[in-house]
Amino acid sequence: MKNLIVLTSFLFTFVSHGQDLHLEENKFLGYIYQQDGYLLMDPKGDVLLLWTAHQIPQFILANLKGKQSEILAKRSKRIEELLIKYPEYRPVEESKNTIANDYITFNPEHEAIELEGHEAPFKARNIALMMKQVIIEEYQLNGIVPKRGDTHKWSPEIKKELHKNFTIFSRMSKLLVALSRGGTSHYMVTGTEENLKDYIISRPENSINLEEMFRASYRINQGDAYLTLLTIENVLSRFWLTPQRSKRLILTKLKDITNFNYKTDKFGSWYHLFGIMLFGYAEGGLKAKLVGNIETMGSQLMGRFQDEKQETYINNRGGSIGSKIRRFIKRNEFEDFKQNKRYTEEEFYMDLEEDFSKRIEKNKNKASQIFLPQINASNI
Repeated sequence: MKNLIVLTSFLFTFVSHGQDLHLEENKFLGYIYQQDGYLLMDPKGDVLLLWTAHQIPQFILANLKGKQSEILAKRSKRIEELLIKYPEYRPVEESKNTIANDYITFNPEHEAIELEGHEAPFKARNIALMMKQVIIEEYQLNGIVPKRGDTHKWSPEIKKELHKNFTIFSRMSKLLVALSRGGTSHYMVTGTEENLKDYIISRPENSINLEEMFRASYRINQGDAYLTLLTIENVLSRFWLTPQRSKRLILTKLKDITNFNYKTDKFGSWYHLFGIMLFGYAEGGLKAKLVGNIETMGSQLMGRFQDEKQETYINNRGGSIGSKIRRFIKRNEFEDFKQNKRYTEEEFYMDLEEDFSKRIEKNKNKASQIFLPQINASNI
């Protein structure tokens, strides 16, 4: 969802006037800020989140002018100075979700031709049924009562400042801004992330599917559906800006959830799906569909219209899943839900059997034409 904020804030850059709240160092502290624990209201974090989001358009302009490295160097220097002043902000070295250097990020059983699937990798309606089945089973077997949960909001004192200082963001929820920044793990801590990480790491390689992930987080968060989805998003998106993110130990435990030939995008697909699902849960399916479409448009523009149909399916359909789960709990529909154990079977909600054979053959033919030796008629 990063591209959403790039587009919207860029369009309204010259409408957002205020430039403080009220320290110069706020421009940099937001990049290293980390909540200590679960806080529904966090005025300090709100200010820093807004500052980092507010600077994106200026960073884009600097990039267009060829000054990106200059901006990054200045930022890095200033952050190091601030870490001396605020040692509590110094990042703690990750000791669990480390890099698995030997992990293979492609499917060795597939021919070494990278192709992205053109068919939907999952059935959104069936994923919702699977999650409903999990909720019912956990209620009946473990006594976990489903709860809607409380969503994070802008703190009242900051909300008063939004119209004056950050005009465009006054129309956006805190969750949307945090998701767009990839910063929920910094600004919306649930306090249960470590428990979920421990569970994931304990599992075999390439073993965790959507049902197991949802069930594990649902149990850990004791039936709070909002925190269930947010915890998963926080764990998955934590290292989205770092090198070798696809080799993080947690990623090695997850199954593929998209159609790719040879090399996949496991990191992007998992955290995109749970991000848009979380937004759909908190703010409804229609808003999520709009946000997903904007994200798709931005991704296409930034990626120079590369083939990204799998991500497009996630952006367009993921929000409806979250919306259905919220309605299910809000209306107590679980009391009359017709259970079916088949709903939790992976084959019921996933569709990862796309046939790439024709496209592989087409690519081979193209390659052979490119390298076909040219025959000179004079030599015949």
